[in-house]
Amino acid sequence: MRENISAVIFDMDGVLLDNNDWHLRSWLAYAEKRNIPLKAEDAYTRVFGKTNREIILEAFPDCDENTISAWSLEKEALYREMYQPHFTLPEGLRNFLELLQEKKIPMAVASNAPMENIRFTLDSGMLNSFFDVLVWADLVERPKPHPDIYLKASSLLGFEPSQCLVIEDSPTGIRAALAAGCIPLAITSTYQQEELAAYTSLIAGSFPEISRYLFTPGS
Repeated sequence: MRENISAVIFDMDGVLLDNNDWHLRSWLAYAEKRNIPLKAEDAYTRVFGKTNREIILEAFPDCDENTISAWSLEKEALYREMYQPHFTLPEGLRNFLELLQEKKIPMAVASNAPMENIRFTLDSGMLNSFFDVLVWADLVERPKPHPDIYLKASSLLGFEPSQCLVIEDSPTGIRAALAAGCIPLAITSTYQQEELAAYTSLIAGSFPEISRYLFTPGS
């Protein structure tokens, strides 16, 4: 294990799951129901890396908090219903988690997603035993790209942010990791390498690549 890394923090959507297409599909279906102006081509600018609150307020700036909360819960329930029959884990993820666990490296999930989605992911993928810490949107005051989620995750893990590798798939998440003082590593599941290179020099296309970075001497 690289000397400066003591723990690994995982984003969820786009990292533990290659599921962003299903979030977009569920958003498009829900947008049609609620007359939210949203198109598939809006994915990278209005959906990926954004909170549900941001997406809803962009369409309805005067929407009250109770409505935002209710709509968000409805949309996420629709996402879980749509994605469940297609649930799969990214190639190499389980082997990577097993390797970290074997080497006694503490792991956390830190996501803007609601707790229900994190539980859905860990239960469906049988991943609960790997993670010592879970942090979701409601546990912090400010979501990504603010650093709060990663500061809380590193604190609960018992390490300084500078000792924590964060695996992210979006510029929003990488900015949050940088603001927290963590070490961000981007995986190219959602954005292209050239889009991520503006934020971090650590970029990988798969979990086997990340494993080689962490555990290959001199790499």
